[in-house]
Amino acid sequence: MKKTLITILAAVPALICAGACTDFLYEGEVDLTPKEEEEFVYPTTYEFNHPCAFVSQTEIDRVKAAVEAADANDPVYVSWQQLCGNQYAQKTYVASPVETLVRGDATNTGVSGENYINACRDAAAAFQLGLRYRIAGDTDCAAAAVKILNDWADVCKQITANDNNQYLAAGFQGYQFANAAELLRDYEGWSETDQNDFKNWLLTVWYEKNKWFMDTHGGDGVCNLHYWSNWELANMASILAIGIYTENPEMVTYVYRQFREGEGSGALHNMIPYAPVADPSGKTSTPIAQCMESGRDQGHATLVSSMCAELCQMAWNIGIDFWGMEENLVLSMFEYTAMYNSLPYPSIEMPFTEYEYCPEDCGCSGNHGATHLAVSADGRGTERPCWDLIYNHYKAEGLSDNQLYYSKQFAEQLRYTDGKLTGDGGAGDSRYGSNSSAFDQIGWGTLLFYQD
Repeated sequence: MKKTLITILAAVPALICAGACTDFLYEGEVDLTPKEEEEFVYPTTYEFNHPCAFVSQTEIDRVKAAVEAADANDPVYVSWQQLCGNQYAQKTYVASPVETLVRGDATNTGVSGENYINACRDAAAAFQLGLRYRIAGDTDCAAAAVKILNDWADVCKQITANDNNQYLAAGFQGYQFANAAELLRDYEGWSETDQNDFKNWLLTVWYEKNKWFMDTHGGDGVCNLHYWSNWELANMASILAIGIYTENPEMVTYVYRQFREGEGSGALHNMIPYAPVADPSGKTSTPIAQCMESGRDQGHATLVSSMCAELCQMAWNIGIDFWGMEENLVLSMFEYTAMYNSLPYPSIEMPFTEYEYCPEDCGCSGNHGATHLAVSADGRGTERPCWDLIYNHYKAEGLSDNQLYYSKQFAEQLRYTDGKLTGDGGAGDSRYGSNSSAFDQIGWGTLLFYQD
């Protein structure tokens, strides 16, 4: 590349002043040629220290110690008790697999209506039972969890619908089934043959759906950002979890690339479209940033935070730092979302940059689109169990409470129910409802990640 040189004549303050300071003149050439960035080299191998998806052995050991101590004032121990009493963590749980899983319009699917809630419940149950097995060594829980996974692999042949809502199921439940399997991979009662069958089921029924959605951003007739960030985050989470469980480095690197530099809505700089700004109240020293869905509604904006955090954690456990990428950029989004949704609500007006979703020239077919002028109040205060995960990760990395003000505030809020210490829970916790949104994320952040 040809260099660009200019001659400058500048007044530069003298470095040492004795009495009255004087300036001296510097004349020379400065190279202003843009420096070419070195091409980022993605790993080709990863170290899989199982379990190493959403939950690692570090978390398991920490919870084991808390369970042994049995301190009624310890949020981890209280959360453990909550898990053991959860309806989806009972060894008597019976799965309800279906041959054709439908989320969305069931027309021409051969199924009378949506039935994806079966997978929501059963994936949550398999994970929670697997967690009880890893922490307490309860083989009855492991056997119940394995039966859920085997039953689904034996019965379910496809995920479908007459619209693209099927890819939400493929993402949200795909990564939870894979995370359950990761917890159970060393259980002696799960035969190698059955595990191989389950791996094949994940790859052919779930991963193929995830990969198609990510590669096409939802198919022909839509732009790369037509489907909101939570859609891509869920499908990336599924690919990553399946890649970890099956020890497939290509799948892991695919997610790494999509998050770091992809063209879709789950890519870092599309999920967070504008540069962070200072908190006008000054309570957090971390600059705050709206996400793609902040002007849509808070049910989805908080979902972006929960899915992003759980994706970050899975990547972290195999040596990829999404948390710290671009100077903790995702933390700016977390702080913005927590600031607006945790109690007490801020009295100051939230900073917001106008966001055009699918403008006329975006390339999508059909009439659609919206212009967001302010953060949406729709669903404000939505609670999702991700904030202890977020707060405790950054705290362990050395950030101060001043840098984590709102994430800490939301985490503390969710450790209590009606003033009683409970932990933030997961699927089956009444605070998160009983419809599909209660099953979008794994949760259990207090149990797994809280550190005194």
